[in-house]
Amino acid sequence: MPTKLPPQPMLPHGFAGRVFGWLMERLAAGNYRWVIRQLRAVKPRRYLEVGYGTGRLAEMVAQTFTPSRIAGVDPSDLMFRTTTKKLRRYRKKIAVELVLGDANVLPDGPFDAIVASHTFQFWDDPTATLVRLHSLLAPGGRLVFVIRRHISSGVIDWIPNPITRSGNELDGLSAALSEAGFRVVVDEKLKSGSQGVVAAAK
Repeated sequence: MPTKLPPQPMLPHGFAGRVFGWLMERLAAGNYRWVIRQLRAVKPRRYLEVGYGTGRLAEMVAQTFTPSRIAGVDPSDLMFRTTTKKLRRYRKKIAVELVLGDANVLPDGPFDAIVASHTFQFWDDPTATLVRLHSLLAPGGRLVFVIRRHISSGVIDWIPNPITRSGNELDGLSAALSEAGFRVVVDEKLKSGSQGVVAAAK
């Protein structure tokens, strides 16, 4: 009996995954612009994205900052191939390191900026991942999240992140960040309806 694949938001795949990725990229355009504004203060030379999706945000980072290194992890083979193709043109000036995996498989740092846009809810061990991210963040670096403000009950039924499943993801994230050694420096409601959170090491 074939293994049932996770829902498209968690693991885009096949034709439906291509459509989902196309829609995701367009709906997230405003969120991506907000992330870029948050990164201007640090002008990252080393950038990590946890869940890079279609690669559009990583592409914007490449265009805006021309960092020396762009790294990322994502569990979707479709998104891996899509992002690899999208970033190919930047490889002459930027070391591009894309990994097929989840938040438990992170590359070595340090990084000046680490971003997770609408992927936190897919982390199965957020406490351990935040501790690991703290160890990867360079002095003065920033950890940036875009978080959905509302999660439907149907999603909570299958989402792996226990903080998300608690029903109070934003407060739970804030508490988990503090426990992992971060302080929140920006907490902003975005025009898209999502929440933008920027953290730095204490």
